[in-house]
Amino acid sequence: MSETKKYNEEKKYFDAFIKSYLFSLKYLQDFISAPASEYKISFDQYLIMHEIKESTSDLTLMDIASRHRVSRSAISRQIGSLMDKGFVVQQVDSNDRRRKILQLTTEGDEVEGKLLEAGLDRAHDWIKIFGANRLSDVLQFIDDFSTQVISKEETYFAGRAANENTKK
Repeated sequence: MSETKKYNEEKKYFDAFIKSYLFSLKYLQDFISAPASEYKISFDQYLIMHEIKESTSDLTLMDIASRHRVSRSAISRQIGSLMDKGFVVQQVDSNDRRRKILQLTTEGDEVEGKLLEAGLDRAHDWIKIFGANRLSDVLQFIDDFSTQVISKEETYFAGRAANENTKK
């Protein structure tokens, strides 16, 4: 393939990415966060609540920070806000008083349940629109892209860590 043809093909894909970004991707977080915003929480905060509810073992702030690949201070702000809203509490571990176990309050459990239901309703709609196979293929592509491209981009994660450290 000639250099010009290769350039044109790569430019075609890059231009298609730009169009997707401008008209879809940059709004995706707002779209996904919409149900949670009714409770004045972010989608990330909902995910924390969901992880606490679904966990089969005790979770600490550090467990959540590790799972989300963010700093302790970043997750602490998120959890602190959930605690301020009365959705999450920290209980001292009876076996190790240094550990604080995260738990949902009754209200937090109710909010998580309502947001899960809203998420399942959306998933149902997406399956009706695209079909389960196509939706599965899209999600697999996103996962593959994250694994094979984003996670290997060292500057991205270094930049995230630097941003988190400047927020302290």
